[in-house]
Amino acid sequence: MKKGRFTFLGTGASTGVPVIGCSCKTCKSKNKKNQRTRPSALLTLDRKKILIDAGPDVRMQLLKQNVQHLDGLILTHSHYDHIAGLDELRAFFFKTQKALPCLLSKETYKEIKTRFNYLFLNKKNYSAHFKFQKITKKKERFLDEEILCLSYFQGKMEVTGFVLGDLAYLCDIRTYSKSIFQSLQHINTLVISALRKTLSNVHFSIDEAIEFSKKTSAKNTYFTHIAHEVEHTKINQKLPKGFELAYDGKTIGFNNAVY
Repeated sequence: MKKGRFTFLGTGASTGVPVIGCSCKTCKSKNKKNQRTRPSALLTLDRKKILIDAGPDVRMQLLKQNVQHLDGLILTHSHYDHIAGLDELRAFFFKTQKALPCLLSKETYKEIKTRFNYLFLNKKNYSAHFKFQKITKKKERFLDEEILCLSYFQGKMEVTGFVLGDLAYLCDIRTYSKSIFQSLQHINTLVISALRKTLSNVHFSIDEAIEFSKKTSAKNTYFTHIAHEVEHTKINQKLPKGFELAYDGKTIGFNNAVY
């Protein structure tokens, strides 16, 4: 059975933590687990490295983890905190002179073509270069990996979650079809967004994320996309067994088996 590693590059909400101009205890905390950059992750499969989302902090995230190469990019959706750093990936094009394979939904592709139109204008420019693979079916083959693509919504924005082996990554989830649970009955690890303790119109609260996870087969659940209302040590110690707040730089293992 193939083993994989999942590294949390960023675990913060759209503002990051600390928040500009805020003097709350979390934002002033010296605990590094309270210092959260925008949401992003790195999949390591043998020597293969796949980035999930490229927000405004992606340059420093990749430098901090000493990432020397990327084999691919997966995008969940087109909100700023998930795609603002796309052009930072030009550093890899300078190094390889090869377009980076990118898996994304048709909706995300349309948004990127509008916001980053210069990426499509001139193949000889000095911007990042991508080879886009638009999702057309639930099971996609990407970089010789079989990935299960799950669709749900954050407000009116369609978002794509992913299942690879026995790990599921569901970021920015708010509304969904009950049928989603059919695809989450073989997983051991769930990574899911949980903004804070109180309710939100566009994100799960921590309690809502716990209830969602209990309807899956996950034995371990990690929360990401965490706002500054959540102080790591205080909240983490109150979570039920099998639930944990992730933090920037944390790495977990998973089985990259074919489901």
